[in-house]
Amino acid sequence: MRRKAVLFIAAGAVLSNCAPGLPPPDTAVKVDGYVPGAVPDLTIKTSALPAAWWQDFGSPALNDLVLSGLQASPTLEQAQAAVTEAQQNAAYANGAYLPQVELNPPGNSLVSRQSFPTGPNGYPPYTLFELTGIISYDPGLFGARKYTFQNGKALAEYQAAELDAARQTLIGNIVAAAIAEAGYEAQIATTEQIIGAEQHLLTLLNGEYADGAIPQLNVLQQQSQILATQATLPPLRTDADEQRDRLAVLTGRMPADFAGDGIVLTDLAVPEDVPVSLPSTYLADRPDLRAALAQVAAQNAALGIAVAHLYPDFSLSATGGYAAETIGSLFGTESALWILAGNLLAPIYQGGQLHAKKAAAQAQLAEALFAYRGAVLNAFGEAADSLQAVANDRQALSRATAAAATANQAYHLGSAQFSLGATDYTTVLNAQEVAAQQALNVTQARVNLLLDIAKLQSVMAP
Repeated sequence: MRRKAVLFIAAGAVLSNCAPGLPPPDTAVKVDGYVPGAVPDLTIKTSALPAAWWQDFGSPALNDLVLSGLQASPTLEQAQAAVTEAQQNAAYANGAYLPQVELNPPGNSLVSRQSFPTGPNGYPPYTLFELTGIISYDPGLFGARKYTFQNGKALAEYQAAELDAARQTLIGNIVAAAIAEAGYEAQIATTEQIIGAEQHLLTLLNGEYADGAIPQLNVLQQQSQILATQATLPPLRTDADEQRDRLAVLTGRMPADFAGDGIVLTDLAVPEDVPVSLPSTYLADRPDLRAALAQVAAQNAALGIAVAHLYPDFSLSATGGYAAETIGSLFGTESALWILAGNLLAPIYQGGQLHAKKAAAQAQLAEALFAYRGAVLNAFGEAADSLQAVANDRQALSRATAAAATANQAYHLGSAQFSLGATDYTTVLNAQEVAAQQALNVTQARVNLLLDIAKLQSVMAP
């Protein structure tokens, strides 16, 4: 009996390979670059990105924040749970097409009392002892098994890609929040320095006014300028606090429990060389593109399952065991029993349900393909934006630095001339305002460059 059961299962395995052919979905994308021509003022290393790309900023404090987020973020834990769920769902679905072994399956009792009073001669009640086992096997004809396996595997790969995407998004958000906080703190420090310079000028003006050299209007104008500059500090502190609270949440901590002095903007190095992966590598490695491609594979497999259901389903079973009216004779040779069976279920008419299911699966596959192509366009759009932004930011920082140096020189020259009586107060005030604005422009330009480099590395990261 065992040999026959094995032969039945082997025959089913052969039959399970009889699957209708499905054309592979067209996911080919040919891309030669990210932007037309060369990107100006940007040194590109066309190579694989380092796994820990954020370390290029040279900040141990930033590295610690990223590590904390990777270890404690509930978002990653949620994504990891989704991966496990998909893997177990795949194992459950695949199990239906593996041999099933049961002892005393439903409908078979170990001990039962039976009577058949309607028989031709009548039968008195009797007790039946029965111990049986069953091996059943559904080979999944016409691709049902094959496409079920492929569907589960693709869905698990989709969740794994989503986990990678969540990891890169978390890292990118932590780096961006840390840079933004450092930028706001730098603006606060710069503004406080500006206020100190304005206070120094006010002291000079008070001396000039006391000597009767200038009118009180000049003093009042400088006092107004100081108050206006001081008024910009509270919004900056609010912005810095918001980014600090965001960092707390991203690293899995309550804002009240988040300690740290923050990151100093000047401690963040500006990477000279920006690694950029080749377009072909970019398509293969970017998590959201891998997720979209896995969805295409899953929907293609779902279409295969729907097609398989249009064809007959055949299952095999082998039952063996013992049955006797007394417990003492249960395991005797004369009590042995076995049954080999094959069941065929062929769809004849289901009111068009199976064909509608197939048509729906075809539409879902088309939807997944369009979603993948849309994801590719979005990905390359983000890459192009980031590449161009980094190039433009480098120019902006260079020019802002030069402008700030010139404005600061003009302010100090004007102050010196004013103290000698060689120029009027209005000239000094204008030079002061320009120098202050240029100093803030340099800080903002540096922040923009760091943020765009981080964004570029984040969108390129596998």
